[in-house]
Amino acid sequence: MTKQTLLFALAICGASVAAAQAPLGENIDNPRVREKVQAARVAYITDRLSLTPTESQQFWAINNEYEAKRDAIRDRYRASSKLELMSDAEVEQYLRDRFDMEAQLLALKKQYFERFKDVISVRKIAMFQKADREFRLELLKKVRERRDNRRRWDRN
Repeated sequence: MTKQTLLFALAICGASVAAAQAPLGENIDNPRVREKVQAARVAYITDRLSLTPTESQQFWAINNEYEAKRDAIRDRYRASSKLELMSDAEVEQYLRDRFDMEAQLLALKKQYFERFKDVISVRKIAMFQKADREFRLELLKKVRERRDNRRRWDRN
């Protein structure tokens, strides 16, 4: 087992424990949990992509910028009320706004694809999406397992 793999395993366990210990709904807003999950994500993806220290530093700086801009775009288009409570005209406008948001997100992805190409190979860029998805699924699985175990302990 490589040192990076061992570090990842420890990080994912720590992140899933932290996420599972916080009550449902609190996880997202808890900065400590968020930091642990992000650290585990960085370790996992860095290992999966075999990023060198230089690549890792440059990649994550660009990725953090990208995610901040992506989140800002998404926040601008967040629905102001529940769809069920909107009139048909408001729902139609909401859907049109979503098309605009998706176009902005696509333009952002294209822009940052060019920046990512300057620091890592296109193969690693493609592998990043797969590794990120795998990490999220693994984290979700661990959180569910821990919650199920807690529920069993609570029943006894």
